[in-house]
Amino acid sequence: MIKKMSLIIGIIIFILILCATQILNAGTILESKNSNKNEIIEIGETIYKGKFPIPIENFIAVTSKFGIREGNEIVSSFHRGVDLCGSSGSKVLAVKEGKVTYSGWQNGYGNCVEIKHTDEQGNTFYTFYAHMRDNSLQVIKDQQIVVGQILGIQGSTGNSTGEHLHFEIRKKSGTNEDTIDPAPYLFTEKEMETE
Repeated sequence: MIKKMSLIIGIIIFILILCATQILNAGTILESKNSNKNEIIEIGETIYKGKFPIPIENFIAVTSKFGIREGNEIVSSFHRGVDLCGSSGSKVLAVKEGKVTYSGWQNGYGNCVEIKHTDEQGNTFYTFYAHMRDNSLQVIKDQQIVVGQILGIQGSTGNSTGEHLHFEIRKKSGTNEDTIDPAPYLFTEKEMETE
């Protein structure tokens, strides 16, 4: 009888530990002080494929790559980021800790966020997240950000033809003239070959 009870208690403890581990892996809620008020910052699940985590939850596909986009015979344009599609309503997530330099509406980009980061060598760069839904932005200018922090919800604001996230890596703040291809930072070489 005692052996059976010990076995049952051991199984229950194992199940509880397993459940607690799953809850912690699915996301964490942190409390922080910002602008003299307490606010809750939800940290989404981070999925690393490349150097940075994928900046959108429930990632489905790359819908437009970095570089020249062919239009009709007369019009072609240079796409300065990658367009990433998640399932409808997917959260947009920060790829690295840093400080928000812009949060709001910006012409063709719609609702967007720019974050300043410092790499391991002390160099500054910026990540840019655009086309988020109206009223979904979760961060404000000068706010400190952690990896996986929710910035907003995937949307189709500004010059957008469908719900997605436009993601850029910039060498300078506020300009898309000095961008680099984000794909090598988000995906493995094998995944980039199959895009």
